[in-house]
Amino acid sequence: MSISNLIVHEIQKNEGERKAILIARPNENPVDGQAEALSMQVTNLFNRSGMNTGRFVNPQGSEEGAQLPALLFKHFKDNDFADFAGFTKNCAAEYLKYLEPVEEAEGGLLWFNHYELHDTHFLYIVMLKRKKGIGLGADLSFSQIEQIEMEKLHMALRINLTAWQSGDEGRYIAFRFGRAPKSESEYFTQFIGCDEPKAAAKETRKLVDLTSAFCQSEGFPSKQANEFKKVVSEHCQAKAEDREPLAIKEIASEVESRFSIEQANKFLEIADSDSFKMEKEIFVEKAALKKLTRLSGSSRALTLSFNSDLLGESVEFDADTGTLTIKDLPKSLLKQLQSMSN
Repeated sequence: MSISNLIVHEIQKNEGERKAILIARPNENPVDGQAEALSMQVTNLFNRSGMNTGRFVNPQGSEEGAQLPALLFKHFKDNDFADFAGFTKNCAAEYLKYLEPVEEAEGGLLWFNHYELHDTHFLYIVMLKRKKGIGLGADLSFSQIEQIEMEKLHMALRINLTAWQSGDEGRYIAFRFGRAPKSESEYFTQFIGCDEPKAAAKETRKLVDLTSAFCQSEGFPSKQANEFKKVVSEHCQAKAEDREPLAIKEIASEVESRFSIEQANKFLEIADSDSFKMEKEIFVEKAALKKLTRLSGSSRALTLSFNSDLLGESVEFDADTGTLTIKDLPKSLLKQLQSMSN
């Protein structure tokens, strides 16, 4: 990650009040070791679960509604911000307009970070909070200090500037709310000017269901279906590790290479059907992938979970009686059962 621009502004607002004050830093923060370390912490927190994705309603901006896309269109040219401090100050002033009507919301530190990664330009806008801590002076006496809270992000936004500027129809905006209440998440979405935000976990679950529906439509036997689901899972895991969006066409390419172009087209047809209406690109939530390769269920008295490729091998299912027969039990479970039977 190569940081191009970095600046922090402060918005002062107390919970229960409507009045907010913007304290704008006049110049950019220096990109030193501390800034780089903090930027890495922000990135690691951002890439945890709970991400949403979207795109601008008006990519080039308009006089009405959110002004963020219009400010970007004005200030970001040729992969560079001519006046990053001015751009961020205008953004912070716009943010303040959406924040003030929400009495429950508090102010904080607005972090703006323009960086480049793999020839792609990104912009972070993150709301950070201060917290009180205890420091130890040179004479080993205790004192109360203020520091930036880095255990969690309250609200954060990342825009793929390269994709947005090229007119990409994908979901080039990624954002997360942390544990912000609904009233705060709503004003943050309005500030962004985001079109139909999608939760990554929900979109990943749709992909899992789509994969199962495709296997069922093609009549794949269990072993073949499980092998294909494992391939899809591994492809998705790799995208999640690289923090890159997954294009649905990539899965269709896997179908074509393993089966046929006709079946790849069938996969895309199901993806585009009313039952799924998959986006062209999605961000993968790793935890939501489990159902691709595992079967699980629970009741008040029983919890059962196993890899789907065991079905037909050490786990056999009788559809007529609705029963499972399990062989090759885990040694620890087998030992417990044997001790109880003695």
